[in-house]
Amino acid sequence: MSAPDSPPPPLPNYTGGQVAMILFGVIFLLPGLCSLFFVLGSLADFFRKGHIDPYLEPFVVLWLICFAISAVGVGMIVVARKRARR
Repeated sequence: MSAPDSPPPPLPNYTGGQVAMILFGVIFLLPGLCSLFFVLGSLADFFRKGHIDPYLEPFVVLWLICFAISAVGVGMIVVARKRARR
């Protein structure tokens, strides 16, 4: 257990830019979430039919782009949170 004399850690102070980075980061996560939903649906279709749809290849490129956008969103959130802890 912690000592009762120790004060709680201070809350991070977010600037307006850090709040904006977190909000845009969350918005950038949405394309990846949507792509993940459709990838899981395509995998279920693949396991049901046993073969890959020939029209799926262009969508894979789109999914990769959406996942890259989501990775940028994760990076923005991480950077904003690290800067607030300083």
